[in-house]
Amino acid sequence: MNISKTVKNKSIGYSSVEIDKKFSHLCVSNKTTVLEAMKVIEQGKERLCFVVDSVRKLERVISDGDIRRALIGGKSLNDLVVDLHEQSPIVVRDTHPEKALDKLSKWVTIIPVVDTQNRIVGISRLVDLSSNYNIRQRSVAIVGLGYVGLTLAVVLADNGFSVVGFDRDKNLIEKLNNKEPTFYENGLENLLGAHIGSSFLPSSKLEELLADIYIITVGTPVNKNTKKPDVDYIKAAVKVIAAKLKLNDLVILRSTVPVGCTRTIVVPILEKISGLKAGNDFFVSYCPERTAEGRALKELRELPQIVGGLDQASRQISMRFFNAYTHTVIDVGSLEAAELCKLLDNTYRDAMFGYANQMAMFAEKFGLNLKELVKKVNVGYERNKIPLPSPGVGGPCLSKDPYILMDGFSKLGLESPITSAARQVNEAAPKSIFDRTEVLLNGIGKSLANDKIFIVGFAFKGDPMTSDLRDSTTIWFLDYLKIKGAKNIWGYDPIVPSKEISDLGVECSSLDEGFEDASVVFIMNNHRSYFDMNIYQLLEKMSKPAVFYDGWNLFPAQDIQNVPGIIYSAVGVG
Repeated sequence: MNISKTVKNKSIGYSSVEIDKKFSHLCVSNKTTVLEAMKVIEQGKERLCFVVDSVRKLERVISDGDIRRALIGGKSLNDLVVDLHEQSPIVVRDTHPEKALDKLSKWVTIIPVVDTQNRIVGISRLVDLSSNYNIRQRSVAIVGLGYVGLTLAVVLADNGFSVVGFDRDKNLIEKLNNKEPTFYENGLENLLGAHIGSSFLPSSKLEELLADIYIITVGTPVNKNTKKPDVDYIKAAVKVIAAKLKLNDLVILRSTVPVGCTRTIVVPILEKISGLKAGNDFFVSYCPERTAEGRALKELRELPQIVGGLDQASRQISMRFFNAYTHTVIDVGSLEAAELCKLLDNTYRDAMFGYANQMAMFAEKFGLNLKELVKKVNVGYERNKIPLPSPGVGGPCLSKDPYILMDGFSKLGLESPITSAARQVNEAAPKSIFDRTEVLLNGIGKSLANDKIFIVGFAFKGDPMTSDLRDSTTIWFLDYLKIKGAKNIWGYDPIVPSKEISDLGVECSSLDEGFEDASVVFIMNNHRSYFDMNIYQLLEKMSKPAVFYDGWNLFPAQDIQNVPGIIYSAVGVG
């Protein structure tokens, strides 16, 4: 029985490597005799055949061993092969083909894949799956060794993988090979010390970029003028990988990208340069990074990992890969679904913070303390998780991803008013801080342009702690100060290297030096070490009357308002 013309089911998404759709030579009708089945088995290397009915429903799997045992037991060559035994076939459903990995063995080397009607739609072979089953035996190459790439690299190395990390920045590679962290991340230095030179090789040499699994972690910036996402770094990384790609390799995109980018940009470049076919010759997944800087090494092991793939085989292998170091892996289906999941995470958070910062402006006008109100309305009220206000929302993700989403909406002819409004509110916060503080200083005969300013906190966040200055609201605020003519600016951050602060045109100092004779102090991030400051002793050092701006509401407003000569101000406090 030839059923090759009827096998057109593309919905399962398996590649020819993992589901061989050219399986008609293994299929025989339930009207086939033992002798005819023997001829089919003899012609195939699998040493078995599948017995199907007229609509290709699977009834039996018959091996050459089954036939020998049946003949010894008295069956004849003219008997129907379907009657040789009554054992139900070992199968996997096309909705969960990854379960083939749990059923294949040295005794069961091929398993039919069936749909919900038990119609055979493909086969899984042990020989094709074995390399993916022992996933730690597959080498890994990570393209881009920034925050996302480097933390993933050391965690993979710590979990038994052999990892090559590629980055064109030779200074960065030199530091890593000397086991020097290129940014602050709790635990990073220890893992570099343990794995550099053994299971983790940082390199800027293309010839060393050879692996079985390629992971792209380069940045996707947003153009400052057009606010459109720039995927040039993605394209460059994909071209590098495509030139190295071989049969059965897996490519994982981890960078934040516009929805549709993996399918419409990444896959075509890989196919064109490699000459291979995605879904047939190699696998492609989108698996977003979801960690928070400052606790990334911990979260990589604990947070659920979202996986979307070009097909089920891509998802299956990617899920097995991530399961090697994290317990929870979530299959969301398509590439586009996973891409949207990443944008959902960050744009939702930006919208929440934007709401809090909008309400902060309202509370200020009424002389209320929004922080205290938020804490009280959240108590015991599970429907509410209102965040506290802040001096704006920056960082490399929350300040960028909303624009990537808004661009996607625009291309579809849709509006995104909530996302847009939240971004406007959060970006306006630094200007609002300037305006409020200038009014307060003018009231005591001082100004931001002429008096000493001390800024505490330059990293885009303090808790969890990071040294990352990218899109920090402090930097936005600093730029605004300079535009308005401020010149006497001092600064301190407990994590950011002093040189990076000095490079911003700021006089880097200790806390004591910064408070000394300052007319205004701005607390701009929420590092936990600030709670250890002797704030009242430091306030005494200021040039009174003076303004203390508590951007994160870290200190007791009423107590500081009672300090003679100190004017207290904060986001959301009127």
